[in-house]
Amino acid sequence: MSECGASVGPTVSIRAKREKHPARWLAVGLTAVLIGVLFYPSQRIVMAAQVWLAYFVAGMRVILVISGLVRYSGRRLPRAGDRVVEPRGHVEQPQKAKFSGQLGIEYAALTGKKILFEFDPSMPYQMAVRDFALECASNKEAIVILTPAGSVVEQAIRSDENIEVVELTHDLMLSSVLDNHQARPLNVVYDSLTDLALSADSRTAYKFALNALRQLSDPKVTAVFLLNPSAHEPKDDSSLRGLFSNQVAYGKEGISSIKLA
Repeated sequence: MSECGASVGPTVSIRAKREKHPARWLAVGLTAVLIGVLFYPSQRIVMAAQVWLAYFVAGMRVILVISGLVRYSGRRLPRAGDRVVEPRGHVEQPQKAKFSGQLGIEYAALTGKKILFEFDPSMPYQMAVRDFALECASNKEAIVILTPAGSVVEQAIRSDENIEVVELTHDLMLSSVLDNHQARPLNVVYDSLTDLALSADSRTAYKFALNALRQLSDPKVTAVFLLNPSAHEPKDDSSLRGLFSNQVAYGKEGISSIKLA
């Protein structure tokens, strides 16, 4: 079981203390030298003020050019000793990556829904499941993924924090999951009705789905049931769909809403 969390965010590299660039001191030193050089002949020979000023301006231009070259050559990338500050707190998941955002609805509209998630096994549907889980976690809600060990869904979320993964076995009871998560809201992903139907039969999968929907009837419990329709007879697909008033699909065009009540 993994514990959750998300994000990335970029890190920002900053200096712990602003350094004074050596070019600044060079400019100051050269200016002092220039004044001294011009002051000496002005005392020994007659020099008009306009001439002295012209020499001084020309000298300052040379100093600015030299200090500019030194400053440019002194630029460098941040060193290993530079302080790196990580952004603190939760890093918000981009809207376009959110499960609700891909369906064109607000996250709150998902609460309490029992959704049949039909997927094309040739497509990376596990990433949509991950998006759902991350969105639940980002909203500080409990999220439990029931999936066989080593499944593509488990592999997709194994490194994510705040997502609880429970190995799905033939003797796992939904009631135990609910008892272990009394706090609400609660989100559950069941992966999958297809595996159950293939390991037992389609009638068993139907009865399980019917009983599961009753157990998960709490309006603060959101549940997503995965189904691969290509693995079933059309009549079996139709029977399972009839149990759900909310259906989404994942295919070549990504995730889309079939119907959402």
